[in-house]
Amino acid sequence: MSDLAIRKIIATEAQIQQRVRALTEQISADYQGKELEVICLINGASVFCADLVRHLKVPARLHHMAFTSYPQGNTSGEVRVTLDITEPLHNRHVLVVEGIVISGRTPKYVLDTLTLRQPASLAMCALGLKPAQLSVELPLKYVAFELGAGIAVGYGVGWGLEKTLPYLVEM
Repeated sequence: MSDLAIRKIIATEAQIQQRVRALTEQISADYQGKELEVICLINGASVFCADLVRHLKVPARLHHMAFTSYPQGNTSGEVRVTLDITEPLHNRHVLVVEGIVISGRTPKYVLDTLTLRQPASLAMCALGLKPAQLSVELPLKYVAFELGAGIAVGYGVGWGLEKTLPYLVEM
């Protein structure tokens, strides 16, 4: 990983695991006595979501959803679902897990799509949020880290080898 232009470490492996445990305690308390449908937005949330579901203290089903946004340099905001969940969500409690939320337009599209399936509740959890760049309102109830304007990679987020880093860095 020596070829990565790391400017600073945003969160160490220990800090991430501490936040994951704190979030799962909060999520477990909020959904106590309920079953939870956890939808992992892949690829950026895979590692974070896996750690979250392992520590939940409520019954949870794990689903995966994939999408493309801004295909081939398109900046129109077009989002296409490429992998959808097959389970019904009607009257179920749904938690969508995302990696890094920047503008929020793509997760909003996904949440709007899921709302049409009439869940009992719909909330979102993110590893990172860039509040200064958020341009839409989201039901973002759980956030591990607030981030600055730099590019954050690691812990499953990124495009190449940096995804395997056990911590978050700014490039």
